[in-house]
Amino acid sequence: MALESTSVRSAALPALLAAAVAGILAGFALGAPESLVTFHQRYGLAATFVLVPLQTLVSLSLSPVPSDVVGFALALIHGFWMGAFLIWVAWMAGALIQFSLARRAADEARLAKLLERAPAWIKRFDARHPVFLICGRWLPLGPHLVNTAAGIKKVPLPLFLVTATLGIAPVALLIAALASGLIDAARFF
Repeated sequence: MALESTSVRSAALPALLAAAVAGILAGFALGAPESLVTFHQRYGLAATFVLVPLQTLVSLSLSPVPSDVVGFALALIHGFWMGAFLIWVAWMAGALIQFSLARRAADEARLAKLLERAPAWIKRFDARHPVFLICGRWLPLGPHLVNTAAGIKKVPLPLFLVTATLGIAPVALLIAALASGLIDAARFF
């Protein structure tokens, strides 16, 4: 049993790296919303089943192509409400994956012992605070920081899910509104 568990753990990192590389390459290949819309026109509804996981993969990686591009295309294709929902689903999936991986890595690395030697301000940092868990997502690289910190600091899953929902929903609605033309981007920015 221990051998089985070790082989699963050792296979997890290469699989995660392969998924991140695939997300980056797919982001470059389908980088413009127009090419994603063309992809959908060619393959129909099946393209949606590719675009939602693609958005999740790109949001997990630190790709130079933001996952907003894929989300923008989803909203162009499906309209405001369905587009916002699909963007939200993809980002929630990415948040849960990062949260789970950070929690597991913290357990396996015995991070509690390492944190004993950390500076006092890091020990006092409250990753469970709702303001951090919601509003931290709105900063550049914020979702990665929030998901990872929440996993490392062992934020309860229900609290994480509620705050992730509240933090992701406004951005998903904004991307969908911009893509659907409900908000004129030139006047908004």
